[in-house]
Amino acid sequence: MAGTAWADDVPATPAPNAAVAPAQPTAPDTPVAPAPAPTPVPAAPAVPVQAAPPAPAAPASAPAPVADAPAESSISDATRAERLMASQVGLLRFTSAGFHRGLVRHIVLFRFLPTITDEQRAEVVRRFMALARTSRREDGSPVVVSIETGAQISGEGVDEGLQQAFVVTFSSEGDRNYYVGRPVVTDPAYFDPAHEAFKKFAAPYIVTTIVFDYAVAAAHPQRKAPVQTGHAAQVPQQQG
Repeated sequence: MAGTAWADDVPATPAPNAAVAPAQPTAPDTPVAPAPAPTPVPAAPAVPVQAAPPAPAAPASAPAPVADAPAESSISDATRAERLMASQVGLLRFTSAGFHRGLVRHIVLFRFLPTITDEQRAEVVRRFMALARTSRREDGSPVVVSIETGAQISGEGVDEGLQQAFVVTFSSEGDRNYYVGRPVVTDPAYFDPAHEAFKKFAAPYIVTTIVFDYAVAAAHPQRKAPVQTGHAAQVPQQQG
């Protein structure tokens, strides 16, 4: 009908005091930028590992001491005193027949291995006694004046298990030095090879050896014994 206004033709009147939100423009279809990747944290610099230094090479082990040459720590004061004298006068003189002339007794006591047989013991004694003949210098001159032997027969009970005694007599300390050899004289050119061979033969059969030497007083009026023992012992003055 003419003149009739329809609701659809009337513009809408905003409500009083109503806030009208501005129209938001339509965002274009643009690709969404990806979120930035997190900034990598630099790793701490690697500390070089120091290799352990190689262990020092072990020193070559010293050769084991020969049975005839005891370790220096086991050398007695008497042996040191004799070695000192030998170094002062020289081995040639120290082992000469004329060095400190006069009778010397060399007493040797043995305690045998418990398992030794009678034959083995007899052979040790026989070979020891034979040194009266076989102990010679290079020129053939004898070194030993005499040798006596005997088995232990004391009933006093202080024999310490020793079973056989030998008493060797020399006409000088030089002869005794040449005969005995080690541990005082270690150079084979200056000691008796026969006695050295006997010691090597007898060693497996002997548990204990005791040796005691003394100079016969009438033959050595100027020989004086040390007044002390141990490392503080005084080396006796020798008369050449």
